[in-house]
Formats: sequence, structure tokens, C-alpha cells
Amino acid sequence: MAQADFYILPAADEESRYRFLGKLATRAIGAGHQLYVLTDSRQQAETISERLWHAGPETFLPSHVSNDTTESHAPIQLGWETSHLPKQPDVLVNLSSHYPAETAQFKRVTEIVIQQDDILEQTRQRYKSYQQDGIKPNMHDMRNRS
Repeated sequence: MAQADFYILPAADEESRYRFLGKLATRAIGAGHQLYVLTDSRQQAETISERLWHAGPETFLPSHVSNDTTESHAPIQLGWETSHLPKQPDVLVNLSSHYPAETAQFKRVTEIVIQQDDILEQTRQRYKSYQQDGIKPNMHDMRNRS
């Protein structure tokens, strides 16, 4: 059964979400994990991939925007369709607007939440969906941290 972690950020901008993803990915890759970042579209996946490649001078976060024809061994895969899921699911980072039906295939699921009304509402719905699937979400409130 998957473990779900919700990281509640204080900011409302997408850029904060991408910076946090970079920090999270650095720790996860350092611990030997493979990440699959679920997005809503190819354009969003490409934007996030670009941000990861340029996360910082001391950080190397190789990523690959998935498609149906090429396979990559990059530690971070980005996709927007079920057919893009990795053959060996490990950590799912859900940056899409919906609850991923494939959650049970992953050991861990991460939600990065920013302070936008639509994202907060989607997060509330996904929180309930995790609970209905028997997954107890862990909340990490980053709003009071420096």
C-alpha cells in the first residue's frame, strides 16, 4: 500500500512548487529513489523538466519527458498519460489536477500544495480519495518553517 505525503507550502506561485520539487527530488534521488512526476499536459511536463535541469549550480537533476516510443533511465520521469508510467513505479509526485488511479502501484505518493484556491480545492478532494482507498495521508505544513 502506498504512503501519501502532502507538503503544504506558504506560497501561491507555481515557481515555489517547482523549487520545492527540486529540493524533494534531490533528497529522493540521493536516497536511491526514482520519481515519476504526473502532470496535466506535455507543456507542463516540459516546463517542469526545464526547471529541474536548471534547479541550481550545485544540483544535478536529470529528467526525461516521457512518451510512448522512448525509454529513459533518468531518475526523474515526467508524464501526463497512464501509458507513460514507469515499468517499476517507486515515487509518484502528483502535480496534476486529478487523483491518479494508479496510486496503488507506487510505494510513495507526494502532493505539493500551494495557496491557490483551485489547487487547495483539488487537494481536499484528493485527500478524501486517498482516505477512501485506505491510505492515511501525512500532512507536512511548511507554512511555519523558515
